[in-house]
Amino acid sequence: MTRESACPAPADPPGPGRRTHELPAGPDTVRVGVIDPAAPPVLTIDPGDEVTLSTWGHWGNKVTPDTVMEDFPALRAAFPDALGPHSLTGPIHVRGARPGDTLVVDVLALTPAAHGFNLVVARPRGRGVLRDRFPAGTIRHFDLDRDSMTTTLGGRVRVPLKPFLGIMGVAPAEDGPRSTVEPGRFGGNMDLSELVVGASLRLPVFRDGAGFYCGDGHAVQGDGEVNQTAIETGMDHVRLRFTVERGVPLRTPRAETGTHLVSTGFGKNLEDAAHDAVDDLVSWLAEEGLDPEEAYSLCSIAADVRVTQMVNNVVGVHAVIEKFTRRS
Repeated sequence: MTRESACPAPADPPGPGRRTHELPAGPDTVRVGVIDPAAPPVLTIDPGDEVTLSTWGHWGNKVTPDTVMEDFPALRAAFPDALGPHSLTGPIHVRGARPGDTLVVDVLALTPAAHGFNLVVARPRGRGVLRDRFPAGTIRHFDLDRDSMTTTLGGRVRVPLKPFLGIMGVAPAEDGPRSTVEPGRFGGNMDLSELVVGASLRLPVFRDGAGFYCGDGHAVQGDGEVNQTAIETGMDHVRLRFTVERGVPLRTPRAETGTHLVSTGFGKNLEDAAHDAVDDLVSWLAEEGLDPEEAYSLCSIAADVRVTQMVNNVVGVHAVIEKFTRRS
């Protein structure tokens, strides 16, 4: 195993002929609570292009610092077609992306909005790990200091911000609208905290153009997301680069940071999700040149299996291993 700097390198400008597009969040670019492969694209780009965009917070950005628990029935009622709370910017059509390809999304910049909140959802909707201990719903609001990249809990606990997009995904293979809550092979609501600036996400493509969308901004989240939410927020500024690896099919999303490889798995329980995450990491290491049995041993020796989230009906697990070089 070898160590590399954890500090992401500055983003390179787009190459010759590549463009940077603007995609601000708004009524014509955001859908609330629904992922639908039939949704028309709001932007069309070429591989290699970058997109500067913004995202809204939950329920069409209508959760404000003054929102209280009693407001949520009206918020839900305002979006009768929504199957989840998330506001998604997109979809983005990437020319030339085809089923069986891989869409690579490089995260170049993220600036959260100034306000965030943490919500404990009341039973029976609540899916937090301790929902029986905390059956009543509560909301806590946070002022997010974008200069110091910190916030405070209760005015006493200082919390560093580590922003990422809880949802990045492509159009699923299955037809019809679906909830934004459950993640899957297409990505979606993975809540993968590794996807900070400097990370790259690889997504399997199931539809022509990929149909990329993003949202569910998190100012910071612990692995597991145990009370059902992070510090939920919009993103005032997001910069992403899109490339296509042609003819490189993936079974499940993969991420890469400056120092680590990250595989993902999803299932009805932790064991199923862990199986798929480790299985894919073994396959990934084999693609990098290891014998599969060596890769399996290396995973047991050096990989960490972490709970991505336990609260979205479909459980997520990610397996993380430091990048390595083989001795000649």
